Amino acid sequence: MAREDYRLLMSLELTSQEALELAARFACTADRMRAAGEASEVRRKICETASRIAFLRAHLIADREELFPPLGDALPRAIFAAVT
Repeated sequence: MAREDYRLLMSLELTSQEALELAARFACTADRMRAAGEASEVRRKICETASRIAFLRAHLIADREELFPPLGDALPRAIFAAVT
């Protein structure tokens, strides 16, 4: 699951909400590993780092979304029906 999450994190088509969800997933994974006392210290640190990266990426994406809202949000809706 972590590799799929990492690929999604690096995806250019990620929304700020999705990036925050990934940050939470990585943080929860790291917490579970710490609580279980897993021997893999390196893996836990990787999850913690990925959580921080996802959090920072969410902020960058949110800033970009403020500057360039999705196409549907930027254009006004038509108030008339198109007749063909």
